[in-house]
Amino acid sequence: MSYIRPDSRYPNNWNRIRFYVFSRDKYTCQICGRANLSKPNCHHIIPIGRGGSSNPSNLITVCRHCHERIHHI
Repeated sequence: MSYIRPDSRYPNNWNRIRFYVFSRDKYTCQICGRANLSKPNCHHIIPIGRGGSSNPSNLITVCRHCHERIHHI
């Protein structure tokens, strides 16, 4: 998987953190349950803009479809 650090609000080790979360969640969407995701997304439960952190306890693995629904993209 490729990696692009979204912006300066994300820690330098963002790639390591998100792959830890994907592994912890067994590459399964924590919203719909879709398993074996080939392109998982890492979602902040409490958004960074609202004081959330990039600590794994504030992150879940989601599929692209659920991530778009969460953010109404």
